[in-house]
Amino acid sequence: MSQQTHLFKRNSCYYFRAKVPIDLQRHLGKREEKFSLKTKDRQEAKRLARQASADFDRRCQRLRRQVSARQGPGRPRVIDDALIQEICALWRHQVLAGDEYSRQEGWFSGELDERSGEREATREALREALRHSRLERIEPALQTFLHLLRVELRGDESRYRALLYRFLQTATEVHDQQLARDAGEVVWTPQAPATAIAPGTQDMLTLDGLFEDWRRVDPRRPQRTVTDVRGVVDGFQGLVGKKDARSIDRQDVVRYRDDLIGRGLRSKTVNKKIAFLCALFNVGINNGRLIANPAQRVPIPKSASRRRKPFTRDDLKRIFGSPVYTRGKRFGRRVGEASAWIPLLALYHGCRVEELAQLLIEDVQRIDGIWCLSIDDMPGAHGERKRLKNDDSRRELPLHPKVIETGFLRYVARLRDAGKTRVFPALEPDRFGKHSSAFSKAFMTYLRRTLGFTDPRKVFHSFRHTFRDACRAARIDEEIADALMGHSSSDRTGRYYGSNVPLWLLHEAIGKIRYPGVTVPVLMAEDD
Repeated sequence: MSQQTHLFKRNSCYYFRAKVPIDLQRHLGKREEKFSLKTKDRQEAKRLARQASADFDRRCQRLRRQVSARQGPGRPRVIDDALIQEICALWRHQVLAGDEYSRQEGWFSGELDERSGEREATREALREALRHSRLERIEPALQTFLHLLRVELRGDESRYRALLYRFLQTATEVHDQQLARDAGEVVWTPQAPATAIAPGTQDMLTLDGLFEDWRRVDPRRPQRTVTDVRGVVDGFQGLVGKKDARSIDRQDVVRYRDDLIGRGLRSKTVNKKIAFLCALFNVGINNGRLIANPAQRVPIPKSASRRRKPFTRDDLKRIFGSPVYTRGKRFGRRVGEASAWIPLLALYHGCRVEELAQLLIEDVQRIDGIWCLSIDDMPGAHGERKRLKNDDSRRELPLHPKVIETGFLRYVARLRDAGKTRVFPALEPDRFGKHSSAFSKAFMTYLRRTLGFTDPRKVFHSFRHTFRDACRAARIDEEIADALMGHSSSDRTGRYYGSNVPLWLLHEAIGKIRYPGVTVPVLMAEDD
């Protein structure tokens, strides 16, 4: 439960945005509900968001009833004092046990303060609901919990309201206990209650089952990610056996980690595989079938660094003085004009390669008089799909004056007139849905074979490091540089999906990016 209004603003228009409950995501085929409220007035948007939120909760409850009907009836239980006590005791145990496990693993820098702040806000919302008996505010949480327990309630309205009230009291108490722990007080986790409604007490919970649950949570996951996670499951079970997930402990995960390291995998690869395991266990926790994550915060020894290096001034002269820019050479028909434009855009904006490769014509737009690239994962007008590395990547990015001078807007206008929908129509998605694959391979071949770059640390991503150095040289504030690059701010204060830095300030900052001695020719003149 939170005080969020489910509002977010994009291009001066307000949108409704709400997370789809975990247990319903696989049935709706999405992780969030998102649509325009079609207003620019904040007060009106807040009113509409409250209506949309209530309607969304009703639809979720209706869908749960439909899902339950398809899956067969749950365990019918008459609401009495004993059942109310069982439900609340089980909730208290699972929340506090999971919280205790997280504390045993230790916090990252700043993580405790961040979580305490979130709990303070949630506790105030809970107390406000308790003060005014707004029982409907806790009902979605209770219904989700009952759904995961497969409990079907029987009884009259007064007994149901008694359950809601006690559940609200319990949730408030548990939040107070977590905050007491944050303050250094000793709060013991109660023993697991002896109850017939605890989830998963009979069925074996395998890692294969967690994988299927994870996959159903978001059917839109890239196939490459699904394949990689499936490989981790097979590798882990091949080493430790097909154990019940509840009996997998930290030593099993450490054994798997050591096996990966022993096979010569780099620390970054090992960390990624452990992170996949961690994600699977988190699904089990979210579904109420696990209380602890044995893969959380498993230390990974650092291997020899091969950190990518930025391009030097001489490197940039070699790239932008090459035949691609002086004689119009292209990497091939599968790459087309992306050969010239993507490196240029990366140099002056610090974007990731996939962010640029998947750009739509409609993503190049004028906002408050400033030409921008909209870096987001919103579906296109014709259903075109995009994706981002993370939520912080979502941003409005002002175009650098040098990019405009080279004719980028003329290039986009020509594509628009030709009825194209993508900025780089030659780039087709690969079997994993990535639009940048063909470009990345062609660029690296050109960099190594044609231009003679031999340092393995210099790759396309080096443009991002080069841009960061340019931000430092221009003395751009770190938070603004984070906002330009789609990084989370170091202190995460005041950040929401990329940045709340004013667009005019980003425009002013990006105009300071300079690369002295590097000349980029006009790629599309007015009379082309």
